[in-house]
Amino acid sequence: MINLKKKTIKGGLFLTITNVITQIFAIILNVILARLLLVEDFGIIALASTYLGFITLFTSIGFGSAVIHNNEATKDQISTLYWLNFILSIFSLFVVILTAPLASTYYSEPLITPVILISSVSLILFPFFIIHQKLLERDLRYDLIGKIIVFATLISSVIAVCAAYMNYGVFALVAQMISMSVIKLVLTLYYSKWKPKFVFRLTEVKSMVWFALRYKTAQGTLYIERNIDYLILGKIFSPTILGYYSFSYNIMYTPVKRISNVFNDVLFPSLSKLKNNPKKIIQAYFQSKQLIAMVVFPIMVIVAFNAELIISYVFGDKWEEAIPILRILCFAGAFQSISQFGSAIFNSVGKPEKSISIAIIRSILTVVAIVVGSWYGILMVAYLLLATKILSWLIVLLAIRFEIHYDFYDIWKCLKGTMVCVITLCLFEVLFENVIYLEISLLLKFILQILIASSLIMCFYKKIIIDLFRIIVSNKIETN
Repeated sequence: MINLKKKTIKGGLFLTITNVITQIFAIILNVILARLLLVEDFGIIALASTYLGFITLFTSIGFGSAVIHNNEATKDQISTLYWLNFILSIFSLFVVILTAPLASTYYSEPLITPVILISSVSLILFPFFIIHQKLLERDLRYDLIGKIIVFATLISSVIAVCAAYMNYGVFALVAQMISMSVIKLVLTLYYSKWKPKFVFRLTEVKSMVWFALRYKTAQGTLYIERNIDYLILGKIFSPTILGYYSFSYNIMYTPVKRISNVFNDVLFPSLSKLKNNPKKIIQAYFQSKQLIAMVVFPIMVIVAFNAELIISYVFGDKWEEAIPILRILCFAGAFQSISQFGSAIFNSVGKPEKSISIAIIRSILTVVAIVVGSWYGILMVAYLLLATKILSWLIVLLAIRFEIHYDFYDIWKCLKGTMVCVITLCLFEVLFENVIYLEISLLLKFILQILIASSLIMCFYKKIIIDLFRIIVSNKIETN
């Protein structure tokens, strides 16, 4: 029997390595596209993607979660879910085509409709491979998944740059989305051993459909919480202002998504195998939180304190108005990184509905923050969103404790090294800003902060880093 802990860690490391590589691609791509495209192009694609996401949120279920949760699903059951998923995807596409003009009317932006219609091509591609992908996730085949993601990211990035260079504007971003789906489709089907059978036995998958519905509802409320800002801000502010916000949010959220989502993807299938052992589940949760915090928090703080350097010298002067927004959102992203994968706990124990009430509360807080903040401008929106993210993290911790008991001291134990690092970086920034005689260039300050953060993280988490390195270089997974 394969050692689940090591297989989980190794799977997480494979995805982490994958996400580091794709993160590099994303940074390079963002730099190039930021110089080739207009500010409003990023605002339009944000609005179109959000609208598309909201429509599919209510017209699809997504049965991949049921495949992962039910480790003993039969071939007939999985095939039934495959065809059911396909039918619902066609329905989603039909609804999107009918309602796309409403988006242009709502946002008063004619270009949104063609962007949505072209982007919706991905909807019909998605059901062809998503079950295959979820089966690979269920079996923790993250080495193969990682290779597919890296290749798809590389090719789609090249396509996007070429399209932007040829003056296709916002459609360069659309081309990236579609090409990413096409490449994932081809490679996943090529490497997957599973083939769907021509069977449709709905009675045999009732429990799986019920779980998928609950899971989808939970994920849907999380999606609303994370994207409600675009839905509201797109109506209040111009595409240009939304472009600055979207650009800043993407810079902030990219490392959060690349790192935090890794653990969310790995924890769900892994913890599903431990659903009857709460002690091990909460232990894995805090270990994951520790790993995420020790990477994301220093990165976000350094980016926040060096936003002027990064924006001005990397992306160009036309993005200067995004600097103060980015500074605030970086701190919001840090707290979001350690709160957003909490749903893996509830999903793994078969109670995804627990995430629903949490997401609803957080959505209400987000809406209030956006509406109130919009009276004073986009910066106030960013400040209130930061407060919302901190409060949301506390809500998740309390909800998990209600489900699986733990000591509050466990929170401090897993975050103390990270907090010392963050406080030290903050003190260094204050020293730099207020001690006039300390003449340090922006670039040197940036380098010094990286060295400080790296040294402190190594000091506090040396053993963990060494253990992770050993797992990376290990070619064998121990068996019991």
